[in-house]
Amino acid sequence: MDQHNNQWITGIFVLITIVLLSACSSSKWSVPENLVGQWKSQSTKITVRTEPQWMKFQFIADTVEISFTIDSNKEVSGSIGQARFATGQLRRNKGNPAVTGVAYIIECGNIGKIFHDDPLENKEVELWLGPSGNYIEAELRFTEGWAVFPMGNLLLRKITN
Repeated sequence: MDQHNNQWITGIFVLITIVLLSACSSSKWSVPENLVGQWKSQSTKITVRTEPQWMKFQFIADTVEISFTIDSNKEVSGSIGQARFATGQLRRNKGNPAVTGVAYIIECGNIGKIFHDDPLENKEVELWLGPSGNYIEAELRFTEGWAVFPMGNLLLRKITN
C-alpha cells in the first residue's frame, strides 16, 4: 500500500514539474521581425458599450483610425482614435492561431475616450491580432474582468519597420 502511495505521489510530482517547466519555457519568445514596426488602420467603425441601465446596454459607434508601434522588447505604444497608450504589452495568444485566428494580443491597458461621443472616460482594451504579414486582420476588444466585448474589426497595414 505504501509503495502504491509513493508511486502516486511521484507521478503527481513529475506531472507538476513538467507543467511548470513547459510554462516557463513558453514565456520566452522573440517578437518576429515582420511584426516589429509601425502599423496603421484606415478609418474603422468602433462601438463602445456602456454600463447597463435597467438591464439594457447602450451602444455608441463612430469611425476612428488605429495606429501603434511594436518594438522587439514586446512593448507597444499608439493610439485608438483620440485615446493614446504608451505602455502596451505584446503577448502570444495561448490558443492555436490556425484555430482561433488570433496569434498575438496587445494589452493596451487603461485608455480614455476613443471618440468625441464615447461615454466611457476610461476603459481597458486589447487588440487581438491575426497571423502577420504586410497586413494584419485584428479586432479591438473591451475587457472588463473576465468578460470581453468586441468593439470592431480592422485591417492594419505595416507603415515602417
